[in-house]
Amino acid sequence: MKRIALLVTIILLAACKKEEKGYSITADVAGFEDGTVVYVNAISQSNRPVIIDSATIQQGQFRVDLPTPESSDFNYLTFKDTPGNVLFLAENNPVKMTVYKDSMRSSIIEGGIENKLFFNYVNAIKSFGEEKVKLNNQYQVASKLNEADKALRIASQREQLIEEEKQFRKDLADKNTTSLVSVMALTDLLNLKAIKAKEAKEKFDVLPDTLKTSRLGKNLDRLITNAVAISSQKRIDIGSEAEDFSAPTPEGKKLSLKESMGKITIIDFWASWCKPCRMENPNVVRVYNKYHNKGLNIIGVSLDKKQESWTKAIADDNLEWNHVSNLQFWQEPIARAYGVRSIPATFILDENGNVIAKNLRGPALEKKISELLDEKSL
Repeated sequence: MKRIALLVTIILLAACKKEEKGYSITADVAGFEDGTVVYVNAISQSNRPVIIDSATIQQGQFRVDLPTPESSDFNYLTFKDTPGNVLFLAENNPVKMTVYKDSMRSSIIEGGIENKLFFNYVNAIKSFGEEKVKLNNQYQVASKLNEADKALRIASQREQLIEEEKQFRKDLADKNTTSLVSVMALTDLLNLKAIKAKEAKEKFDVLPDTLKTSRLGKNLDRLITNAVAISSQKRIDIGSEAEDFSAPTPEGKKLSLKESMGKITIIDFWASWCKPCRMENPNVVRVYNKYHNKGLNIIGVSLDKKQESWTKAIADDNLEWNHVSNLQFWQEPIARAYGVRSIPATFILDENGNVIAKNLRGPALEKKISELLDEKSL
């Protein structure tokens, strides 16, 4: 009887062991001393980091066994007394790593489908980013050399690359609707304003509930709700009639757009604290000085918060055109009315107050103004 009881116990234990689920992380590490503690961190629903397990490095390796993740999310490793971390997706598949202390971002992570998809996404976006930086640098050089045609050609290549990147993110989200990476791609598209709120909602609605109720899914849901609310507001775009406005000048007087109109008018959204704006200002000054007598007017709308910073920047940069501001930073009502979410931003109006171009800089701005005023001055 004792033997039978022992045999039943062994069978039950074996059955229980078979039912256990989870995954393991095994890693080879370089540059760490034996005895260094490794922490496995998760992120709670309230977006706070939580240590869920730990291990100790022995002979350049460590292993940690983890339970099945309750939902898809990022986890990351940290090492005692060492800055940096190693990011990965928690999934019910073994994860193998090679971690370099001196370059944690170069660590190699091999896991299941989720991690493969995630790192393919990260590497592709990195490649797009590097190519955009390269084109931006070429554009800056062409602008400084006043090579307008070359600058426009590079700008066109950059726009095409941005479209390709946007399509890559969309395709990934559409083809991997059961993966957390699709939530990431949709979130990035929305944050980059590369997708309309309505389209993002349509794509979000087809995701399974497990993704919608995940931490990242809930964050995306909130983003979509806010974006839908914003998209319902009126926006000024090419072909639209510019909305009139009035605001205080640096001297405290009220000035309206209608009072500032010329044959061609530029509404220039900027701020003293905006480095790209300040870098572009010399070009705008040159264009203004060259074409003001032909009918070009400019009205600057500042997103500054402090009067003294605003007026000092106007003087320092020799901005001799009209200026207004409510000094409300990103709550500037004129910027909100025009849907401005980043600066510098420009709207070019014809003499009837219709928007005929927007967001042109460098030689592209001068080329457009030249075309418009040369034609009008005939």
